[in-house]
Amino acid sequence: MSIIAYKCPNCGGPLAFNADTQNWKCEFCLSDFNEEAMMSFADKTKDTEFEDKARAYSCTSCGAEIVTDDTTAATFCYYCHSPAILPSQLSGDYKPAKVIPFKFKKEAATEAFIKWCKKKPLLSKKFTAHSQLELLSGIYIPFWLFDCDIKGQLAADARNVRVWTMGNKQYTETKYYDVIRSATAKFNGIPADGSKKADDKLMETLEPYDYRQMKDFSMSYLSGYLAQKYDVSQKEVYGRIVERIQKYSSSLLKDTIQGYSSVNVKSCNIELKHCEAAYVLLPVWMFTYQYNDKMYIFAMNGQTGKIAGTLPISKGRAAAWFTIISAVVFVILLVGGLFL
Repeated sequence: MSIIAYKCPNCGGPLAFNADTQNWKCEFCLSDFNEEAMMSFADKTKDTEFEDKARAYSCTSCGAEIVTDDTTAATFCYYCHSPAILPSQLSGDYKPAKVIPFKFKKEAATEAFIKWCKKKPLLSKKFTAHSQLELLSGIYIPFWLFDCDIKGQLAADARNVRVWTMGNKQYTETKYYDVIRSATAKFNGIPADGSKKADDKLMETLEPYDYRQMKDFSMSYLSGYLAQKYDVSQKEVYGRIVERIQKYSSSLLKDTIQGYSSVNVKSCNIELKHCEAAYVLLPVWMFTYQYNDKMYIFAMNGQTGKIAGTLPISKGRAAAWFTIISAVVFVILLVGGLFL
């Protein structure tokens, strides 16, 4: 079966989503199409575009599963950069409900990455080499967004201590209190990535996303980018969601206890109800780099530009900086000694 490619109705060239204009542009005749026009094209194949025309492959090196919708017959794994062919078809069960389009193009993401790296003086220069930066990839990462109602109760011991002096005597008064807090609340859009290969903590660091810019899913948004389908089900990520909501709710309840000298939480019970999950794709610029047999990952929120990641330290540059700093300190001490 063929894979989907959105063609310009004016010249037949391929259309790609432009993160700057939020429109689709033809690089051949420079025609520009807004969302309304693009959706009219997409509606012609809306019922079959995902089930019949999307393609996926499983990387033989690391096992990552990648989705693409353009005419590419061969590509690379964005986690380990191994070459791969796209032989298989995605199931309709993996069709997302929503997508947040990219707001940053590759040039802007690369510039932000280099600017970030300039603040890291011990970073290996090879990390920002042109050949490495070419591997920076725009990827739609699968996420589960949970809406949950909660009912919580917190019990604590609190005390107030008052100390005063009268004459030559000091007095201390301690009052003890039983404190109870109860609350009901609704959480919307609590995210958990649905990819085994994506680092959960790194993905959390890239939050938050602005869900107001969420769009109904269309394969046209994937044009020019990579995408990954989920391999962690909503049932499997539910434990992470419960942990995040309980931790945050407990903190909110405890923060309402004010005006005491000390507070000791005895118990906190957070009950989740009516949880529903939506499967969405969120934009991430990602770059992996192997240095001294260790993998480092840089990631940028493709909507907000927020950056996170770990960077390799060059032992040579670290030694050079240590030498320079030591020399400066020595000179300062030597000059200072002349005036003693």
